[in-house]
Amino acid sequence: MLTLSGVVRAAMQIGGGVNKKTGEVIPTRSVVQVETQDARGLAQLHVLTVPDHSPYTGQIGERMSFPVRAWAPGGVSVNLTYDPR
Repeated sequence: MLTLSGVVRAAMQIGGGVNKKTGEVIPTRSVVQVETQDARGLAQLHVLTVPDHSPYTGQIGERMSFPVRAWAPGGVSVNLTYDPR
């Protein structure tokens, strides 16, 4: 398992509603935005979908670690996803 460590910048619920073209219901999802630094020292913002965002709302501005999975489609960039195992 990998761990993503960074500063929590936002914790909220996004999405929801209905797709106007297809009528498909879009479910809401809880997300946490985590700011990290790359090897050059530049800021990167990662958006992780989590089971519930409410535990993180009081942690904004604090440094935290998140368990994640990583994959690289096409070998161009690495994507991360929350992994609560």
